[in-house]
Amino acid sequence: MKCDYCGNEAFYYQRYSNKHICKECFKKDIERRVKKVLGRKIIKNNVKIGIGISGGKDSLVMAHILKKLFKHIPNAKLICFFVDEGIKDFRETAKFYVEDFCKKNKLKLKIIKFKDEIGYTLDEIVKNNYLKELNIGKPCSFCGVVRRYLLNKYALKERCDYLAIGHNLDDFCQTIIMNYIEGNIKNIIQFGKEIDDDKFVKRIKPLKLIPEDEVKIYADINKIEYQKDPCPYSSISYRHKIKEIIKILEEEKPGIKFSILKGYEKLLKYIEFKEDIKKCKICSYPCSGEICKVCLWLKKLEQLNKINKN
Repeated sequence: MKCDYCGNEAFYYQRYSNKHICKECFKKDIERRVKKVLGRKIIKNNVKIGIGISGGKDSLVMAHILKKLFKHIPNAKLICFFVDEGIKDFRETAKFYVEDFCKKNKLKLKIIKFKDEIGYTLDEIVKNNYLKELNIGKPCSFCGVVRRYLLNKYALKERCDYLAIGHNLDDFCQTIIMNYIEGNIKNIIQFGKEIDDDKFVKRIKPLKLIPEDEVKIYADINKIEYQKDPCPYSSISYRHKIKEIIKILEEEKPGIKFSILKGYEKLLKYIEFKEDIKKCKICSYPCSGEICKVCLWLKKLEQLNKINKN
């Protein structure tokens, strides 16, 4: 079968576009979509971008493409942030891939550890049954909030203009559907709105228009080595179940993921909502209450630690 773009031998059939594509055209198509998401507003001179990097295919592919796009942009700087949550074996493996990738691509790397920042590893939080004490259902709920907090903290320290997050099209769809199902109207709106505050680094999501399976193909074509094993806590998450549902829908109707995203973005245009952003009394980062979630949790953990010692 011939490539629908250049006529060379195709290796991949893209069901949602009904096109056969060769390897080179596939790479160009992925990079073109990333460039489209970023636009001239971000791909410009004198910009500094922090990259949240985990060792998985999404973040490494994102970092690879960003390095390629900014290679010849004057005074553009990239710095990678790796958050080590302290998940036994899993994070040690991820760290190996991240350090190897950054070394090969000559990217600056900053390693941020849960243990150093909050006094506990995620394993310790789970093992000591602190999630129940904090009224948190799943490890992912705690981990996600703390990770975002720490990435923002260090992106601010490094004076980054943007913080790149490796969310692909599937991730977007999962978040949208989860919020719809749970009736989290506030979350639905906030997910698509940008916080404008000097203590919050603006997020960019370069892989927004790339399905997860195509991220994997891109990684394999470019021989990007990444951690393949999923986080041991992810299989028990609600998101994992939603992921399987969307996968079934996509198989029955190719392109449904793009429809979910486009429909959501159209909906946002009709919603006028501006939340009164406050400053956390402890860390001064933006939040909806008097004290942000992370600082509340840290205060509670400190109290639990004192009780356990006594």
